[in-house]
Amino acid sequence: MDVKNILGGLPNFSFPLQEKNSSEVCALTGGFAPLMPAVDLSLLKKKPPSDKKVIWRWLPFKNSARKDDLQLHHWIQVVNGVPPTGDYSFAKYNKSVDITRYTDEEYEKYLANPKWTKEETDQLFDLCERFNLRFIVIADRFPSSRTVEELKDRYYSVSRAMLIARNPSSTDVAMDPLVQEPYNVSQEMERKRAQSLILSQTKQQERRDEEVLAEAKRIAELRIMTKVDLESELDVASKACANVTERANPGETVSPSNTELPPIVVSSMTSTDNASTIASLRMLYVYSRTYALGQMVQSASSSAGLRTIKRVDQTLQELGVNLKPRVPTKTVCAEHLELRNEILTLLNLQKQLQNKEVEGSSFRDGSHCETTGTPKVRFFFSF
Repeated sequence: MDVKNILGGLPNFSFPLQEKNSSEVCALTGGFAPLMPAVDLSLLKKKPPSDKKVIWRWLPFKNSARKDDLQLHHWIQVVNGVPPTGDYSFAKYNKSVDITRYTDEEYEKYLANPKWTKEETDQLFDLCERFNLRFIVIADRFPSSRTVEELKDRYYSVSRAMLIARNPSSTDVAMDPLVQEPYNVSQEMERKRAQSLILSQTKQQERRDEEVLAEAKRIAELRIMTKVDLESELDVASKACANVTERANPGETVSPSNTELPPIVVSSMTSTDNASTIASLRMLYVYSRTYALGQMVQSASSSAGLRTIKRVDQTLQELGVNLKPRVPTKTVCAEHLELRNEILTLLNLQKQLQNKEVEGSSFRDGSHCETTGTPKVRFFFSF
C-alpha cells in the first residue's frame, strides 16, 4: 500500500530548479535550502602570492657568548637563497655577573682579615667569576674546607668594603643593596636550620602542629568572646561608678551613720567580687598586661568610689607592689586581685572604725558636759 493512499493523497508541489544545480541535487534536497549556509569559496580571504622562496639548510654558526672558536651547525631558514646574518639568536640570554676586583694595596688597606688569606680570597673571586656566584658549585670546587655561608660572607663583605672605599660619599652608595642589606651569617644559618627541621618532620609532628594551630584558633575565639563579656561588665561597672561618684559629691552632707557599711555587706560584696573575678580568670587562658587584667581590676573595684580606688593604689605603692604584675600568669593575677580586695576590705573597716570613734567621742563629750556643767534641777511632783 502506498503512502499516498494512506494519507489520502498529497498536494502536488512543483519546485523550480535553481540555477547551477543539477536535478539530482534537487531530488536529494527536495528543493529546500540546506541547513548549513553555503560558503562561496571566492569570498574567502586568500593569502597574496609571495615572491619569497623559503627553504631550510644545515649551516654552521658561531656563538658570541663563547670565548673559544667552536663552530656548530643547526637548521636555518633561508629566504631566496640568502642565509641570515648576525649573531646567534640565543646569545642575548647569556648574562654574566660583574665581579669586583681589587689591587694589592686595596687588599692590605681595606680587606685584610685574619681568618682569610689573600690567596684564598683570590681563589674565591676567581671561582665566583667562573661559576657566576653559584656558591654550591664554588664550595665544591674550593680547595680548602669552607662552608657555603663562609664563602658568601667573605664575598659580600669584600664587595661591600670595596664599594664603600671607592665611593667616599655615602649618598652615592646609600641605595645599593650591598649597603642597605648586608649579608647576615647567623640569620642565614638559623634559616637553614629551621628549614631542615620543617623538612625533616614526621607525620606525627605535623599532626601535632596542626593541633597546636587549632588550639591557638580556639583560644583566639575564646578571647574574643571574653572580650565581649568584659565590655558588657565594664558598662555596668562604669554606671555603678558614676552613681557612687554622684553620691560621694563633696557638696552634699552625708552623716557618718549613713555612710558606714555593715561588716556583713562588706564581706558579701568581697566574696561576690572574688567569685566573679575567679570565674573570669577561669575563662581566660592567655592574659594581657594592659587589657584583660585592667578590665578585671575595674570590674572587681566597681562597687567602690574613685577615691577608694586611688587609696587602694596608694596602699599597693606603699607596700612595694606593682599596680600591674610584670608576669601576668593565672596565679599571679588571682593573687593580685585577692590582695586588692583585701585592701579594699581593710579600708572599709578603717572607715567604719573611724565613724565609731567619732560617735564614741561625741557621746563622751556629752556625758562630760553633764557631769562638769551646771547642776541639774530636779522637780518633784507630789500627788
